[in-house]
Amino acid sequence: MTIPIILLRVSYWSAAVADFGIAAIMLMPARMGTMEVVYPMVLASAIAFSWGVMLLFADRKPLERRWMLIPTMLVIALLTCTRIYYSFTGTIEFSWFYPLLGTGLIIQLAFSYSHGNKHASETLKGV
Repeated sequence: MTIPIILLRVSYWSAAVADFGIAAIMLMPARMGTMEVVYPMVLASAIAFSWGVMLLFADRKPLERRWMLIPTMLVIALLTCTRIYYSFTGTIEFSWFYPLLGTGLIIQLAFSYSHGNKHASETLKGV
C-alpha cells in the first residue's frame, strides 16, 4: 500500500469518526442549546451518520473515490462556521476545540486528496 492511499484511508476514517461523533452530539439537547430533542436535530443526526457510512464505503476504493473528500471538506467548513456563529451569538458555549478540529480535518483531507491526485496521475502516465 502506498503513502497516498494510506493518507486517503486515514482521511476517510477520521472524517467518518467525526461524523459519528457529530451524529451523537446532535441527539444531546444540552449540547445543542435546547431543552429537548427536536425533529431537526434527529434529521441532522441521521444525515451525519449516513455521511460517515458513505465515507467508510469510499474507503473500500480509496483512490477511485477520493472525490468524496471535496464535498466532505465543504460540509466540515459549513459545520465549523455554523458552530462559530452560534457560539458568538450565545446560543451554545464557545470552545476552541471544534473550530480547531474542523480546520485540522479540512487540512488533512485536502492534503490527502492532493497526494491522491498526484498518485493517480502518475499511475495513469505509467499505463
